[in-house]
Amino acid sequence: MRKLISPLLLGALAGAIAVSLFHASTMEQLYWEKEKLRVELFETTERLHKMESLWEDHQEGDIISVSIQLNDDLNAFTELALRQALTEIASGLVGEPVESIDHELVLALFHQRKLSVEEKDYLIKVNWAFIARETVINLTADPAGE
Repeated sequence: MRKLISPLLLGALAGAIAVSLFHASTMEQLYWEKEKLRVELFETTERLHKMESLWEDHQEGDIISVSIQLNDDLNAFTELALRQALTEIASGLVGEPVESIDHELVLALFHQRKLSVEEKDYLIKVNWAFIARETVINLTADPAGE
């Protein structure tokens, strides 16, 4: 009788492990998608609030959007967290007149800035920036040395 039950129990255990492994990867993918959508929602909400306030003032020479580009092969969660922190920093530029923006001050906001994400420090460097109505800032994030 024991010889008949033991293969059945081993099969059930192997099946449970296989199902658990399959669902773990699916859950990780769903968690990643949720985090990505959360960051995109934050960025879109920030843009919406700035656009609404701009619409009230509606001046032609104002910055309407700031796009952050990260040039690095970072962990996906780290990149999302860095992008969110950098978007918060850049959100103050939206609505400002392009002519009155001090480009050196904008570059100083980001260049050689140290940000802490997931208990690690990253040093941000500005590669280039295009300051216009639709501003684009290209950055590189490197792990900061102790």
